[in-house]
Amino acid sequence: MEKNYLVVFDEYVKIKLQKAISKSGYKEIIKTWLEILEHKGPPAGKLLDNHVWLYEMKNKHPPLRLYFYHQKSTGKIIIFELEMKSSKLKQKKTIRKLRHKILNT
Repeated sequence: MEKNYLVVFDEYVKIKLQKAISKSGYKEIIKTWLEILEHKGPPAGKLLDNHVWLYEMKNKHPPLRLYFYHQKSTGKIIIFELEMKSSKLKQKKTIRKLRHKILNT
């Protein structure tokens, strides 16, 4: 299958991904997510904010969330955050932090 989108990582996320991949159950989930993102692009995730094009992919067991941004001008997908879901409040804080990060870059 042909790759349609270039997936890049924020430096902070590279470290988090390496730690997550070291856990056996997470490796396959993350690998699958990255392959889906390369082929489908933004429609692979749920749109959280259409002003900054922030998307989310999630898994229930284990409760993982991957947040990414679609940079329309270059066609890149930038992965900003990978976290364990723990509460709605934590999710809202993360989304607010990522919006701020995208708007200020």
